[in-house]
Amino acid sequence: MTNYWNPAGPVSRLYLPSNCDQVDVQAVWIPVHDTSPVDEIPDISQVPLVNQSEASTFVIPKRAHEHAAGRYALARLLQGIGLDPNELQIIRDENRKPSLIWNDIDVDLPLPEITIGHSGGIAIAAISVDGTQIGLDVEPLEHPRQRNLLSMMASGVEFQYLNDVWDLDAEIGMKETTRTWVMKEAVQKACGYGMQITPLSFNVLNKDEVELSHDGQGFRLTTHHWLEDLMGQSFAFGFSRMLSIV
Repeated sequence: MTNYWNPAGPVSRLYLPSNCDQVDVQAVWIPVHDTSPVDEIPDISQVPLVNQSEASTFVIPKRAHEHAAGRYALARLLQGIGLDPNELQIIRDENRKPSLIWNDIDVDLPLPEITIGHSGGIAIAAISVDGTQIGLDVEPLEHPRQRNLLSMMASGVEFQYLNDVWDLDAEIGMKETTRTWVMKEAVQKACGYGMQITPLSFNVLNKDEVELSHDGQGFRLTTHHWLEDLMGQSFAFGFSRMLSIV
């Protein structure tokens, strides 16, 4: 009997903070099944927007469940704005930035920008209906982090601030590090380059906007962060939207 994938729970609306001012952005989250390495890998071929080539490479059930949950959540978002996810597919560019294309190459209608992620037992997805590049990231707030991560993700006043917090209270230092990390990940996603943009190259400390340069281009983006309690666990969220590319 085929072990077809089913969602672990409902897709729920994720409300961005009011200061995001994003009337054209919608976001959702969904729980991901708990798994162990000995569990059977589910068949996710029937889930809308699943990349069959990528799915065939999964060797642990956890990765298959995360992949399916994120795309299932995204499919529900797209249905909510009147698009049929079965008419679409997700492709990735050389930087692994995901985007939507029509299955029928003759269709020439604009599609929203997308961002997908997962961590700590949930998957997230967001769409930008107006086509603005966006990034959304999440991490469990209590996720253990080593202090030596600071030298790989922060510099200047940002590094000094985080280092000082660690000196005062290691638990708060870990939480502040996580909060900073999700904002930087959101910025990297919104730029479309992911980890190719070193997190050392820009500062998000006490900033609503950041500017950075990469590969000969300049980027200006908004940054936002907030905490959300989901399934009895506190999560740190980061969101970023592209304002301009020079």
